[in-house]
Amino acid sequence: MGEELLVTEQIDAGAEFVRDFNEYVPVSVAFWVVSAESDDLFLYVASDDIDDRNFDVAYGEVLRRLSGKRSQWLDPFQIKLLNSSEPIAQDAMRIRDRYPAPLVTRYGGSSLGGTSIDGACIYPPIATLKVTP
Repeated sequence: MGEELLVTEQIDAGAEFVRDFNEYVPVSVAFWVVSAESDDLFLYVASDDIDDRNFDVAYGEVLRRLSGKRSQWLDPFQIKLLNSSEPIAQDAMRIRDRYPAPLVTRYGGSSLGGTSIDGACIYPPIATLKVTP
C-alpha cells in the first residue's frame, strides 16, 4: 500500500486534527488514502454537515485549526473535506463498522467508493479515537 509512507506520527497528527475538527462539525468518518495515481497521501474527513453551501467556510476552519500547529506530518493541502453521503465515505464507514476496533483499520483494497487506491487507514469512530501511546 505504500503504508511505509504513512507513519505513526502522521496517523497521530491526523487523529489530533480530526478530534479538533469534530468540535466544528460532527465527523462521520476520517481516513487516510494513498492515491493509486500518484502515491500521494490524503486525509479525507466526512461530515453530514459539509456540503456545497459551506464547503469554503469549512476549509477556512481547517486552516484556522491548523494555524500555529505547523507539523511535518500534516499539511492542510492533504485534507479533503466531503459530505458523508459520498461513495468513498460510505465505503470507509462500511469497512470501519465491519471490523470495529479502537485502533486504525488498515485497508489493503484497490478501490474505495469507486476511487482507485493503493490502500487506506480508517480511523475508528471519533468517540473512541486516541493518539498512539
